[in-house]
Amino acid sequence: MSGGARRLHTVGSSIDELLFDAAEAHQRGDLAATETQCRAVLAVDAAEPRAVQILGAILAERGEVELAVDLFVTAAECLGPPTEQTFGFYNNYANALRLTQRNEQAEELLRELVAVAPRKWQPWHNLGQVLKDLRRFDEAAGALRRAITLEPGYGPNHGVLGEVLNKLGRLRSAGSSLRRCIELGWDTDVNLWTILGNNHRMLGELAEAIECLERAFELSEGSPNAHSNLGIVYSQVGRFDEALAHFRLAIHMEPDGRVLHSNAAYGLLIAGEIVEGWREWEWGALHAGPRGEERRLEVPRWTPERAPGRVCCYREQGVGDELLFASCYPDLIANVDSVVIECDTRLVSLFARSFPDAEVRAQTYDPIFGETMHDFDYAIPAGSLPQWFRSSLDAFPDRRAFIVADPERVRAWRDRLADIGPGPYAGMSWRSRLKTAERRLEYTRLDEWGPILSVPDVTWINLQYDDCERELTSAERTFGVKVHRWEWLDLMNDFEEMAALTCALDVVVAARNAVAMLGGAVGVPTVMMGNRWDWSDLGSDTSPWFPTIQLVYRHLGEEWDAVIATTAGTVRDVATSARLNLTCPTGT
Repeated sequence: MSGGARRLHTVGSSIDELLFDAAEAHQRGDLAATETQCRAVLAVDAAEPRAVQILGAILAERGEVELAVDLFVTAAECLGPPTEQTFGFYNNYANALRLTQRNEQAEELLRELVAVAPRKWQPWHNLGQVLKDLRRFDEAAGALRRAITLEPGYGPNHGVLGEVLNKLGRLRSAGSSLRRCIELGWDTDVNLWTILGNNHRMLGELAEAIECLERAFELSEGSPNAHSNLGIVYSQVGRFDEALAHFRLAIHMEPDGRVLHSNAAYGLLIAGEIVEGWREWEWGALHAGPRGEERRLEVPRWTPERAPGRVCCYREQGVGDELLFASCYPDLIANVDSVVIECDTRLVSLFARSFPDAEVRAQTYDPIFGETMHDFDYAIPAGSLPQWFRSSLDAFPDRRAFIVADPERVRAWRDRLADIGPGPYAGMSWRSRLKTAERRLEYTRLDEWGPILSVPDVTWINLQYDDCERELTSAERTFGVKVHRWEWLDLMNDFEEMAALTCALDVVVAARNAVAMLGGAVGVPTVMMGNRWDWSDLGSDTSPWFPTIQLVYRHLGEEWDAVIATTAGTVRDVATSARLNLTCPTGT
């Protein structure tokens, strides 16, 4: 045999010779020859662990994962518990289990493996992957850091850690890990550049985000997801022509891609392409998308062309979204025979007073058994009403409010406020309760509110509805201001009291959250601080849903200083005008 020729052992060869050839073929990337040699070994010994280890990895890599698991199961029965000598076999076995989403089994096996082979980095890496898939991100980060300690030169150890840190909201650390992976030579990984680009986007570093996502676009040769990701970041910098071109190309390439339609919906609405945006909103935002799951209906979806009948309009998303979409309820009530509104339990009495021509009740749908009430002919989710009633900015009604607080509660709150001191009275809320990394981009911190809280002769009332006592105490000490709150008041759950208190105020200052939405819904002057280019603004520079809301915004990547200063000036002006005794409707 010449020096450059390959040996090929099959029939009659010993297992060791076949495994030697398999290892050589695998090392030079000849997977077909590797598979041939491994199968020749398994024809002699169906449970030979070294052949199963190699062939199982090949099968898993090309998507035949169940076949790989079957091989591992058979061999493991003969091999016994994991040892340091068999860690490679069991590591590949665990990886195959992970790829079939048997994550609990994979975790159990990998924990055995790191116990018997703690100095091997591979099982630590795979354990990190499994814990990531189980969404146990803190534990995943710990396992991956151990893998890095043992093998700092393996790029994916850093790359997967970067992905995990991104999920944890530790964006600066995530960026460092992702960059390190690239520096170590993994610079052609589309997923890596995509995560890094979105990480920069969540930090508000949009120029860097565009650079990374354009690199991912090149590497993917213009995949639908790469088009969509570029569309998102272009929308956030106001490059709408480019953004919409990417969204439309993504959908053209993958017409059934729900995430692509959903991303396009938000991009179109941000750009003010309202009709097309609502159409994509229907296609892509439901079915486990951002709007959640549509109910398994036993009746047709309502549209304006339907025959007369009783319509059930049911809630979706959070309370702030419910309040926003509730602005369409009067339109629905005016256009059908009768309406039943199913809303969050906390809103039932408030909505019943505000929409007396509809029946209002808590949601009756059961996730397991489906519909429990059968007293309607049609149904529609609340977020689908704008498609029919808000097809342009001109379609928004000219009204101050559409939610009516309890007049007795409003009077009681005015008395309470008078007891604590003179007005004007300003309510405050600076963030949402949901604190994801991306959502943190939307919100200021209370320790940045110095210029706002320093506006003279304003009595501040807390409307922040989660655990914020430490923040409030610190702000009072730092800025020398008193923020009033009542221990008995449940700002999270008692929307009757919340609405009444809000109506008794002269102004609300809030982030883009449920507090701002409630302020706008009851018609109180509200200053809402947020980012430019939110879908709900529909391409405008205000909030068309709530005429009494003034939007004060920044562009992503800018500091909040200008927003804080503008808001402070607005509070000063609104507080002065409060002496004109502008009040919201109270049903009297």
